[in-house]
Amino acid sequence: MGETPTMDLDTLLTAVEREGRTLLAVADRNPTARIEHCPDWDADGLVAHMAGVWLFMAAQVEAASPDKSTRPGDDDSTAADRLSNLVTLLASLDPETPCWNWCEPEDRKVAWVIRRMAHENAVHRWDAENAAGKPQPIDAELAHDGVAEILDVAWRHQMRGPVTDFPTSTLHLHRTDGDGEWLLSAQNDRLIVSHEHAKGDAAARGSASDLVLLVWGRRQPTLEVFGDEAVLDAWLALSP
Repeated sequence: MGETPTMDLDTLLTAVEREGRTLLAVADRNPTARIEHCPDWDADGLVAHMAGVWLFMAAQVEAASPDKSTRPGDDDSTAADRLSNLVTLLASLDPETPCWNWCEPEDRKVAWVIRRMAHENAVHRWDAENAAGKPQPIDAELAHDGVAEILDVAWRHQMRGPVTDFPTSTLHLHRTDGDGEWLLSAQNDRLIVSHEHAKGDAAARGSASDLVLLVWGRRQPTLEVFGDEAVLDAWLALSP
């Protein structure tokens, strides 16, 4: 079982739509702006990526098949329509409805998709705004949940399978704009997370927004890092 969400699903679903629509609006105003942390994309490319993600996730939800992924059918709808369709689907279903994802079998349900899409949309909304020159922080409580979520969707599990090649060091993440601490270590090829104030081989201190951007490879100058930078880099290498 993964890290427990720290936000209710209604709030996360609201974030799916809000962050996605803001992303589309910003990208529409700045279609050729380069995406700093995805250098192969401009804003139009980011929208194309997200349109594909929304279509793919809608296909998983509609198929309700937790044991295997479902390839989307041909679809010529716009990115905005795909976002709307996904939000409508997610809102219409019991969050416990089974559907595929790459994490633990007990997490293969619609609730997982709601949470994943809230954070995917938020980080890429930030990307679009960053490309336009005026990035707004990710909502603090959404960002806090996003730090916990990455431990499952990228640091414990990836689409290629379970992650086992963890660093031998320890990393401490400390939120400065509210409660939130994570001490990361590994034992027997498994990620161990404890929520305590403890000294790690490296530590990162910052707002919840800064921390979630850090773990998604978007380190901000306002973030404080203590200890061995190589340790931080080794842990961040787990992010896709």
